[in-house]
Amino acid sequence: MKIVGGPSSIDLARKISSALNIPLVNVRTKRFPDGEFYFKFEEDISGEDLLIIQSLYPPQDAHAMELFLILHTARDLGANTIKLFVPYLAYSRQDERYLEGECLSAAMIAEVIETLGADALYTIDVHNENVLKMYKIPVYNLTASGELAKYFSNKNLRDPVVIAPDDEDLARRRAKHAAKVLNAEWNYLEKRRDRYTGEIVTFSKALEVRGRDIVIIDDIISTGKTAANAVKILKDQGADRVFVGASHILLLKDSIKIIIESGAEEVVGTDSVTNEYAKVSVAPIFVRALKGEIEKC
Repeated sequence: MKIVGGPSSIDLARKISSALNIPLVNVRTKRFPDGEFYFKFEEDISGEDLLIIQSLYPPQDAHAMELFLILHTARDLGANTIKLFVPYLAYSRQDERYLEGECLSAAMIAEVIETLGADALYTIDVHNENVLKMYKIPVYNLTASGELAKYFSNKNLRDPVVIAPDDEDLARRRAKHAAKVLNAEWNYLEKRRDRYTGEIVTFSKALEVRGRDIVIIDDIISTGKTAANAVKILKDQGADRVFVGASHILLLKDSIKIIIESGAEEVVGTDSVTNEYAKVSVAPIFVRALKGEIEKC
Protein backbone atom coordinates (compact mmCIF):
# COMPACT_ATOMS: atom_id res chain seq x y z
CA MET A 1 0.00 0.00 0.00
CA LYS A 2 1.04 3.59 -0.67
CA ILE A 3 -0.40 6.86 0.64
CA VAL A 4 -1.53 9.84 -1.43
CA GLY A 5 -1.76 13.06 0.56
CA GLY A 6 -4.32 15.49 -0.81
CA PRO A 7 -3.70 19.27 -0.60
CA SER A 8 -5.96 19.71 2.44
CA SER A 9 -4.31 16.95 4.50
CA ILE A 10 -0.60 16.86 3.68
CA ASP A 11 0.61 16.94 7.29
CA LEU A 12 -1.94 14.33 8.37
CA ALA A 13 -0.85 12.08 5.50
CA ARG A 14 2.77 12.37 6.66
CA LYS A 15 1.80 11.37 10.22
CA ILE A 16 -0.11 8.33 9.00
CA SER A 17 2.70 7.39 6.60
CA SER A 18 5.19 7.48 9.47
CA ALA A 19 2.92 5.54 11.87
CA LEU A 20 2.21 2.78 9.35
CA ASN A 21 5.68 2.86 7.77
CA ILE A 22 4.00 3.16 4.39
CA PRO A 23 5.54 5.42 1.71
CA LEU A 24 3.94 8.57 0.37
CA VAL A 25 3.40 8.71 -3.39
CA ASN A 26 5.23 11.56 -5.08
CA VAL A 27 2.69 13.89 -6.63
CA ARG A 28 2.61 17.35 -8.15
CA THR A 29 -0.20 19.85 -7.60
CA LYS A 30 -0.81 23.46 -8.51
CA ARG A 31 -3.52 25.99 -9.27
CA PHE A 32 -3.82 27.50 -12.72
CA PRO A 33 -4.26 31.30 -12.93
CA ASP A 34 -8.03 30.84 -13.30
CA GLY A 35 -8.19 28.73 -10.12
CA GLU A 36 -8.53 25.29 -11.69
CA PHE A 37 -6.70 22.44 -9.94
CA TYR A 38 -3.84 20.49 -11.55
CA PHE A 39 -2.77 17.05 -10.28
CA LYS A 40 -0.08 14.65 -11.48
CA PHE A 41 1.34 11.37 -10.14
CA GLU A 42 5.13 11.59 -10.34
CA GLU A 43 5.51 7.81 -10.19
CA ASP A 44 3.80 4.73 -11.60
CA ILE A 45 0.84 3.68 -9.45
CA SER A 46 -0.50 0.96 -11.76
CA GLY A 47 -1.38 -2.13 -9.73
CA GLU A 48 -0.78 -0.37 -6.41
CA ASP A 49 -3.12 -0.38 -3.41
CA LEU A 50 -3.63 3.29 -2.56
CA LEU A 51 -4.84 5.21 0.46
CA ILE A 52 -5.95 8.73 -0.45
CA ILE A 53 -6.16 11.20 2.45
CA GLN A 54 -8.12 14.39 1.83
CA SER A 55 -10.36 16.25 4.28
CA LEU A 56 -13.28 18.29 2.92
CA TYR A 57 -13.32 21.28 5.27
CA PRO A 58 -13.98 24.80 3.88
CA PRO A 59 -13.56 25.67 1.11
CA GLN A 60 -15.28 22.30 0.81
CA ASP A 61 -16.17 22.64 -2.87
CA ALA A 62 -12.51 23.17 -3.80
CA HIS A 63 -11.34 20.33 -1.58
CA ALA A 64 -14.04 18.02 -2.92
CA MET A 65 -13.02 18.72 -6.52
CA GLU A 66 -9.39 18.02 -5.60
CA LEU A 67 -10.44 14.67 -4.11
CA PHE A 68 -12.51 13.76 -7.17
CA LEU A 69 -9.66 14.55 -9.56
CA ILE A 70 -7.13 12.58 -7.51
CA LEU A 71 -9.51 9.62 -7.24
CA HIS A 72 -10.35 9.67 -10.95
CA THR A 73 -6.67 9.84 -11.92
CA ALA A 74 -5.73 6.97 -9.59
CA ARG A 75 -8.41 4.71 -11.01
CA ASP A 76 -7.72 5.79 -14.60
CA LEU A 77 -4.02 4.97 -14.21
CA GLY A 78 -4.74 1.47 -12.97
CA ALA A 79 -4.55 1.53 -9.18
CA ASN A 80 -5.51 -1.88 -7.82
CA THR A 81 -7.59 -0.79 -4.81
CA ILE A 82 -8.35 2.68 -3.44
CA LYS A 83 -9.24 3.45 0.15
CA LEU A 84 -10.26 6.99 1.10
CA PHE A 85 -9.70 8.65 4.45
CA VAL A 86 -11.86 11.79 4.49
CA PRO A 87 -11.72 13.00 8.12
CA TYR A 88 -14.25 15.79 7.60
CA LEU A 89 -16.88 14.57 5.17
CA ALA A 90 -18.61 17.68 3.86
CA TYR A 91 -22.27 17.69 2.81
CA SER A 92 -23.17 15.14 5.50
CA ARG A 93 -26.11 16.89 7.10
CA GLN A 94 -28.93 15.98 4.75
CA ASP A 95 -30.09 12.39 4.37
CA GLU A 96 -33.63 13.33 3.36
CA ARG A 97 -35.64 16.20 1.89
CA TYR A 98 -36.88 18.18 4.88
CA LEU A 99 -38.41 20.83 2.60
CA GLU A 100 -39.90 20.22 -0.86
CA GLY A 101 -37.43 20.69 -3.69
CA GLU A 102 -34.24 20.38 -1.63
CA CYS A 103 -31.15 18.69 -3.06
CA LEU A 104 -29.81 15.52 -1.47
CA SER A 105 -26.20 16.67 -1.37
CA ALA A 106 -25.03 13.72 0.75
CA ALA A 107 -26.41 11.29 -1.83
CA MET A 108 -24.59 13.12 -4.62
CA ILE A 109 -21.25 12.95 -2.78
CA ALA A 110 -21.74 9.21 -2.18
CA GLU A 111 -22.63 8.61 -5.82
CA VAL A 112 -19.59 10.50 -7.14
CA ILE A 113 -17.15 8.77 -4.75
CA GLU A 114 -18.47 5.35 -5.73
CA THR A 115 -18.63 6.11 -9.45
CA LEU A 116 -15.02 7.32 -9.43
CA GLY A 117 -13.93 3.97 -8.05
CA ALA A 118 -13.33 4.17 -4.30
CA ASP A 119 -13.36 0.75 -2.62
CA ALA A 120 -13.82 1.92 0.98
CA LEU A 121 -14.30 5.15 2.91
CA TYR A 122 -13.15 6.12 6.41
CA THR A 123 -14.31 9.30 8.11
CA ILE A 124 -14.30 10.90 11.55
CA ASP A 125 -17.48 11.74 13.51
CA VAL A 126 -19.80 12.25 10.58
CA HIS A 127 -22.53 14.73 11.46
CA ASN A 128 -25.42 12.52 10.37
CA GLU A 129 -24.74 8.79 10.39
CA ASN A 130 -27.76 8.12 8.18
CA VAL A 131 -25.93 9.57 5.17
CA LEU A 132 -23.48 6.66 5.34
CA LYS A 133 -26.33 4.30 4.50
CA MET A 134 -26.31 5.86 1.04
CA TYR A 135 -22.98 4.18 0.25
CA LYS A 136 -22.72 0.72 -1.30
CA ILE A 137 -19.00 0.45 -0.48
CA PRO A 138 -17.75 -0.26 3.08
CA VAL A 139 -17.84 2.91 5.21
CA TYR A 140 -16.25 3.36 8.63
CA ASN A 141 -17.30 6.20 10.95
CA LEU A 142 -14.53 6.61 13.52
CA THR A 143 -14.67 8.90 16.56
CA ALA A 144 -12.14 11.41 17.88
CA SER A 145 -13.87 11.71 21.27
CA GLY A 146 -11.40 9.37 22.97
CA GLU A 147 -8.34 11.24 21.71
CA LEU A 148 -9.91 14.56 22.73
CA ALA A 149 -10.59 13.13 26.19
CA LYS A 150 -6.94 12.05 26.46
CA TYR A 151 -5.89 15.63 25.73
CA PHE A 152 -8.11 17.03 28.47
CA SER A 153 -6.98 14.35 30.93
CA ASN A 154 -3.74 16.34 31.24
CA LYS A 155 -5.58 19.40 32.57
CA ASN A 156 -5.76 18.21 36.19
CA LEU A 157 -9.54 17.97 35.97
CA ARG A 158 -11.47 18.25 39.20
CA ASP A 159 -14.35 15.76 39.50
CA PRO A 160 -15.03 16.05 35.76
CA VAL A 161 -18.30 15.64 33.89
CA VAL A 162 -18.47 15.11 30.12
CA ILE A 163 -21.38 16.91 28.44
CA ALA A 164 -22.86 16.44 24.97
CA PRO A 165 -24.28 19.79 23.77
CA ASP A 166 -27.30 18.07 22.20
CA ASP A 167 -29.35 14.93 22.78
CA GLU A 168 -28.93 13.14 19.45
CA ASP A 169 -27.76 9.54 19.59
CA LEU A 170 -24.33 10.21 18.05
CA ALA A 171 -23.69 13.09 20.45
CA ARG A 172 -24.52 10.95 23.46
CA ARG A 173 -22.32 8.11 22.21
CA ARG A 174 -19.37 10.48 21.80
CA ALA A 175 -19.87 11.85 25.31
CA LYS A 176 -20.16 8.35 26.77
CA HIS A 177 -16.96 7.25 25.01
CA ALA A 178 -15.02 10.30 26.24
CA ALA A 179 -16.36 9.79 29.77
CA LYS A 180 -15.11 6.21 29.76
CA VAL A 181 -11.61 7.39 28.84
CA LEU A 182 -11.71 10.01 31.63
CA ASN A 183 -13.42 7.65 34.10
CA ALA A 184 -16.02 10.38 34.54
CA GLU A 185 -19.77 10.91 34.56
CA TRP A 186 -21.54 12.15 31.47
CA ASN A 187 -24.78 13.88 30.54
CA TYR A 188 -26.31 15.90 27.73
CA LEU A 189 -28.29 19.03 26.90
CA GLU A 190 -31.15 19.34 24.44
CA LYS A 191 -30.86 21.44 21.29
CA ARG A 192 -33.25 22.35 18.52
CA ARG A 193 -32.51 24.09 15.20
CA ASP A 194 -35.09 25.95 13.12
CA ARG A 195 -35.04 24.41 9.62
CA TYR A 196 -35.86 27.73 7.96
CA THR A 197 -33.73 30.24 9.90
CA GLY A 198 -31.00 27.93 11.22
CA GLU A 199 -31.34 29.51 14.68
CA ILE A 200 -30.26 27.26 17.55
CA VAL A 201 -32.00 26.94 20.89
CA THR A 202 -30.35 24.98 23.72
CA PHE A 203 -32.61 24.06 26.61
CA SER A 204 -31.33 24.28 30.16
CA LYS A 205 -31.78 21.41 32.59
CA ALA A 206 -30.59 20.75 36.13
CA LEU A 207 -27.13 19.16 36.13
CA GLU A 208 -24.82 18.29 39.02
CA VAL A 209 -21.93 20.45 37.85
CA ARG A 210 -21.37 23.03 40.62
CA GLY A 211 -17.68 23.33 41.43
CA ARG A 212 -16.74 20.67 38.90
CA ASP A 213 -14.72 20.81 35.68
CA ILE A 214 -16.65 20.15 32.49
CA VAL A 215 -15.54 18.73 29.15
CA ILE A 216 -17.95 19.42 26.29
CA ILE A 217 -17.48 16.99 23.40
CA ASP A 218 -18.96 17.96 20.03
CA ASP A 219 -18.52 16.89 16.41
CA ILE A 220 -18.45 20.23 14.56
CA ILE A 221 -17.92 23.83 15.58
CA SER A 222 -19.05 26.06 12.75
CA THR A 223 -20.77 29.22 14.08
CA GLY A 224 -19.91 28.33 17.68
CA LYS A 225 -23.42 29.01 18.94
CA THR A 226 -24.17 25.45 20.09
CA ALA A 227 -21.01 25.22 22.18
CA ALA A 228 -21.41 28.77 23.50
CA ASN A 229 -24.98 28.09 24.59
CA ALA A 230 -23.86 24.94 26.41
CA VAL A 231 -20.96 26.70 28.13
CA LYS A 232 -23.22 29.51 29.37
CA ILE A 233 -25.78 27.06 30.77
CA LEU A 234 -23.08 25.12 32.61
CA LYS A 235 -21.38 28.24 33.99
CA ASP A 236 -24.75 29.59 35.17
CA GLN A 237 -25.19 26.35 37.12
CA GLY A 238 -21.88 26.85 38.90
CA ALA A 239 -19.46 24.78 36.83
CA ASP A 240 -15.81 25.63 37.42
CA ARG A 241 -13.67 25.27 34.30
CA VAL A 242 -15.41 24.37 31.03
CA PHE A 243 -13.33 22.91 28.19
CA VAL A 244 -14.67 22.44 24.68
CA GLY A 245 -13.39 19.72 22.36
CA ALA A 246 -14.63 19.18 18.81
CA SER A 247 -13.64 16.77 16.07
CA HIS A 248 -13.94 19.44 13.39
CA ILE A 249 -13.37 23.16 14.09
CA LEU A 250 -14.28 25.09 10.94
CA LEU A 251 -13.38 28.58 12.24
CA LEU A 252 -16.33 30.40 10.70
CA LYS A 253 -16.50 34.12 11.54
CA ASP A 254 -16.18 34.74 15.31
CA SER A 255 -16.99 31.18 16.39
CA ILE A 256 -14.08 30.77 18.82
CA LYS A 257 -14.51 34.27 20.24
CA ILE A 258 -18.18 33.54 20.92
CA ILE A 259 -17.30 30.35 22.82
CA ILE A 260 -14.51 31.93 24.87
CA GLU A 261 -16.68 34.93 25.76
CA SER A 262 -19.37 32.54 27.00
CA GLY A 263 -16.90 31.34 29.65
CA ALA A 264 -14.94 28.47 28.08
CA GLU A 265 -11.44 27.82 29.39
CA GLU A 266 -10.10 26.38 26.11
CA VAL A 267 -11.33 25.23 22.71
CA VAL A 268 -9.53 22.29 21.09
CA GLY A 269 -9.98 20.55 17.74
CA THR A 270 -8.28 17.87 15.67
CA ASP A 271 -6.17 17.94 12.53
CA SER A 272 -9.16 16.85 10.48
CA VAL A 273 -9.18 20.60 9.83
CA THR A 274 -5.89 22.44 9.55
CA ASN A 275 -5.83 25.42 11.91
CA GLU A 276 -4.25 26.69 15.14
CA TYR A 277 -6.75 24.82 17.34
CA ALA A 278 -5.84 21.39 15.91
CA LYS A 279 -4.03 20.13 19.02
CA VAL A 280 -5.23 16.52 18.72
CA SER A 281 -4.39 14.24 15.79
CA VAL A 282 -6.81 11.78 14.22
CA ALA A 283 -3.87 9.79 12.84
CA PRO A 284 -3.80 7.25 15.72
CA ILE A 285 -7.56 6.67 15.36
CA PHE A 286 -7.27 5.89 11.68
CA VAL A 287 -4.11 3.79 12.10
CA ARG A 288 -5.84 1.58 14.67
CA ALA A 289 -8.87 1.17 12.41
CA LEU A 290 -6.82 0.36 9.31
CA LYS A 291 -4.63 -2.14 11.15
CA GLY A 292 -7.78 -3.83 12.42
CA GLU A 293 -9.15 -4.19 8.91
CA ILE A 294 -5.81 -5.44 7.55
CA GLU A 295 -5.64 -8.04 10.31
CA LYS A 296 -9.13 -9.29 9.37
CA CYS A 297 -8.10 -9.89 5.74
